[in-house]
Amino acid sequence: MPRAIINGRAVDLPDVATSEEIAGAGSMRQGRRVIHRTREGNYPVGPGQSVDVKDGDRFIDAPQRVKGGC
Repeated sequence: MPRAIINGRAVDLPDVATSEEIAGAGSMRQGRRVIHRTREGNYPVGPGQSVDVKDGDRFIDAPQRVKGGC
């Protein structure tokens, strides 16, 4: 099991984890988006989407993006 960093906290995750598994392991609040941080940039992990997790991978959560509105 690789050890990843979620919001600054080390957590063991399966080799392939869904956004829901990552959010649960990181105690993220419901309605927040999972972001996979890499050297190349930050990539949102959509609902039900899987990620190949490697040791040292970093994840954060962010509010859902809402376009438009007043």
